[in-house]
Amino acid sequence: GRQQQMILLDHAQRQSRDRRRSVTALPAAKQYQNAGGPRASQDFGRPASIPLSDNDYQPHILQFQGRLVEDMNEVNTWSEAVVAGWIASLDMGQYEKYAIAFMKARITGPCLLRVSEEVLAEIGVDAIGDRLKLVDYIEQLDRRCKKPLTAKLVLPSWPECVMRMLDFGWANTSEGKGGQAIKEELLQANQSIALVSTLTWSIAWDLFFACATSCYCQQSSEHCYCSTAWDIDGRPLIIFYCFAGLAAFFFMFSTIYAIVQIIMVNEMSDEEEIDQFFDLLTMDAQLPGILLFVGMVCFSVPVGVYLIYNVGLGLHPGPPTTTMTVFSWMVTMFTLLISIYGFLYKLPQMIKGVYKAKMDAAWIDRQPPNHFY
Repeated sequence: GRQQQMILLDHAQRQSRDRRRSVTALPAAKQYQNAGGPRASQDFGRPASIPLSDNDYQPHILQFQGRLVEDMNEVNTWSEAVVAGWIASLDMGQYEKYAIAFMKARITGPCLLRVSEEVLAEIGVDAIGDRLKLVDYIEQLDRRCKKPLTAKLVLPSWPECVMRMLDFGWANTSEGKGGQAIKEELLQANQSIALVSTLTWSIAWDLFFACATSCYCQQSSEHCYCSTAWDIDGRPLIIFYCFAGLAAFFFMFSTIYAIVQIIMVNEMSDEEEIDQFFDLLTMDAQLPGILLFVGMVCFSVPVGVYLIYNVGLGLHPGPPTTTMTVFSWMVTMFTLLISIYGFLYKLPQMIKGVYKAKMDAAWIDRQPPNHFY
């Protein structure tokens, strides 16, 4: 009987050792799942990883010291540990206490840029002030990464502002917008351009068609009264005619292109199609504005010709009375000064303001948020 008891005891001990050995042989990730760890289906499709230790983020802190991250491709490669290291590096380690919370929430680089104040509260950032400042840091990171070219802008000189006024280059400096925001921007801009172009087109068209000489003859008489168009004759009339026609056609095509672009962008079904459409459109998106501006420049020539060469009130050959001469000079000089002020000073200054605002915003995004509190 004692021998049978010894055999049974030995068999039970052997089974116990086998069970312990089989548990030890399980993969670490499987043991973690069996212990209640998150599975792949709970992690946005990523395979579950081995539990992260509390010190896994610390080697990554050094890579962020004294350096601003401005590359979206780099952020997209960040693992949970790298994100936690970035959090721990902020504001001289003030938020390192939340690094473990970010790791446990499995927040990677792409997820970090979508973190809101509500998400921070959910993962354990209880202090409202810390949540607000962390959101500011994350939004700054997002803006820096989405606007790499804005950070490289240089304040243009006056001649450069004039050139960018002519080619509408200043209107092609926005970055970081989503497809829907780009669509709204184009729709609003082109609707305004189409409205202004249509109004000025009708005026320029009237000037262009009215350049023909008009004659009025009596049916019972061979005598006719003829008047040159706009009381202008000779070479000034030719210049008037040519530039009025150019202005009319520039305004017309500005209207057409603006309306066609509105129809095209409305044909895009989602944000991805809008992004692809604008990548293909490139500088053609500014074409309605360019045509409108060139039309305005051409339109100013007939106005100047009329002020100078109008037979009745123009500066040449001059009005019949001194009072009318003074009045004509005042109108001509005022028109000249306001044109110079608008085209050569105010518009270039406003364009420089666009670049200055972008550069100032980029500078602010390179400062810690607590710099402004």
